[in-house]
Amino acid sequence: MSRLLRLALLPLLTGLIAACSSAAPAPPADSPSPAAVESPAPSPAADPGPRQYRPLGTSAGIPTTAADPAFEPLPGARASYGILGRAAYRIEIPDAWNGDLVLYAHGFAGFGTEVSVQNPPRELRQALIDRGYAWAASSYSENGYVPGIGADDTLALKRQFEAEFGAPARTYLIGASMGGNVVALALEHHAGEYDGGLALCGALGGIEQIDYLVSWVALAEYFSGLRFPIGEPGADLTGIFLTRLPVLLGTPQRPTEAGRRFASAVKYLTGGPRPFFAEGFAEQYLVNFGLAMVDPERKLLVTRAATNEDHVYAIDPGLGVSADQLNAGVRRFAPDPAARNADAHPDAVPTSGNLSAPLLTLHNTGDLFVPISLEQSYLQKVRAAGKSDLLVQRAIRAGGHCQFSSQELLTAFDDLVRWVRDGVRPAGDDLSGDLTDIGRQFTNPIRPGDPGGVN
Repeated sequence: MSRLLRLALLPLLTGLIAACSSAAPAPPADSPSPAAVESPAPSPAADPGPRQYRPLGTSAGIPTTAADPAFEPLPGARASYGILGRAAYRIEIPDAWNGDLVLYAHGFAGFGTEVSVQNPPRELRQALIDRGYAWAASSYSENGYVPGIGADDTLALKRQFEAEFGAPARTYLIGASMGGNVVALALEHHAGEYDGGLALCGALGGIEQIDYLVSWVALAEYFSGLRFPIGEPGADLTGIFLTRLPVLLGTPQRPTEAGRRFASAVKYLTGGPRPFFAEGFAEQYLVNFGLAMVDPERKLLVTRAATNEDHVYAIDPGLGVSADQLNAGVRRFAPDPAARNADAHPDAVPTSGNLSAPLLTLHNTGDLFVPISLEQSYLQKVRAAGKSDLLVQRAIRAGGHCQFSSQELLTAFDDLVRWVRDGVRPAGDDLSGDLTDIGRQFTNPIRPGDPGGVN
């Protein structure tokens, strides 16, 4: 098994590491996202002018090239595309435009030096055009985990759309995975720019997404008994994760005793017992070590900002390790205060929950790349900010990351539009408590094998 995994993962990891190691020296830590400091396209004459915002993203200083954004429009629509700053963009506008715009924010695209535009999911794109909505998407000016740059470049694209086609009547923001972090940042920092947001499998917690991956690695270290050379000069974790760790923890299907303990702690780290946890755990078992393999010395901004210092871990009883022992023994990784600094790096800190417009979210119960526990955390922050009326969350009973049916996607979008346009707040799930049987109301269709592994 380890040989097959090595063959499957090493080409990807080698490419990612090469992209990072061959990069030009990074600029000072407070360098803003390039797209954020460029002058936006002029607004219509009747407008008092676009509001200016401080940049949310920080450039890594890595030279990038933009892939050709040219694309064929769907029947009944026309295409516009080009380069804006260092980002490529696409716009598709139906011949019978209803006056509304949807901006699509893509997820994590690796660490390569070529940026490219991603269209909205196929069924959503077709529905948007059929229903008269224009859509636009940016490649972002850099790859990596860069939600602030994504938010800055998406706002710049909104300005470009306004200059080319006029101000839309309403603007919706849809983001998937890291794009969900883009949505949260935009609704928290760019008040008045967006009328509503839809986050799909979204990393709504901000840097909490990377904190989670730190916890994943720390738990594997504790239960395996190994010592990972994380943060040490010249550290190389690839051989440890792909060869030694599977021997000590086993596989998801055939875990060792240490592997069963690891799975139990991960279960509670990611939201507790729930449908399809086992399937999601198997899918992400080695993938979630990827960031540590790419940046074992913790040099990237997001890894320097990440921490598990304050996390309280849990584990099932009867496994030979108590929660107290686990919390006392697991290694804690401290953040770099200069990196985890809201003034210098607004996207390298947890999100605030201070929403400025309605936000509807969809999340798979068995997503272990961006776990549903981040939805629970965001719910707490929104409540603390006094914005509970602006958040609706829905759980979808499925394993994997961003695994939604066309019915689930389109129903969510239609409900968001109705909420924004007519003031009809849609129904949702209560994710604040037990998730053991969550998601029956909005899962469509019920997946084969439901309810999946809840333990």
